[in-house]
Amino acid sequence: MIEVKFFDKKERGIVATKLITKETLIEAAPVGSFPAEQWSIINKTEVFKYCFVIPAEYEKKQNVGGYIAFGLSSLCNHSETPNAYINWVKDEIGLWAHLIASKDIQPGEEVLLLYTNIDQYSLANKFI
Repeated sequence: MIEVKFFDKKERGIVATKLITKETLIEAAPVGSFPAEQWSIINKTEVFKYCFVIPAEYEKKQNVGGYIAFGLSSLCNHSETPNAYINWVKDEIGLWAHLIASKDIQPGEEVLLLYTNIDQYSLANKFI
């Protein structure tokens, strides 16, 4: 359904290998978390560009913990007009990042997310 592709400006990204219809679950990835106090450490590593924040938490206060999805969703690039979103699901096993199509995604089209905390990325132009 999806594969990793290299883009000159953005480096890696995710593209559809077949039609993905609106509201399709593209991937369910397990998630690890870290507390807000550790952002200062994470920001100095390559891991930073693969971290997420949960929008509902970030809208309340910007000093929130971070999350790392252990799946291809962590390679989705940013767009102000995304075609997918993350639904955060907690169950008895833990937290999951469900990557879901917000509209039909055509074969060869990049799967894009709106980065909630794009303002925190000093190299944001690489993700856009």
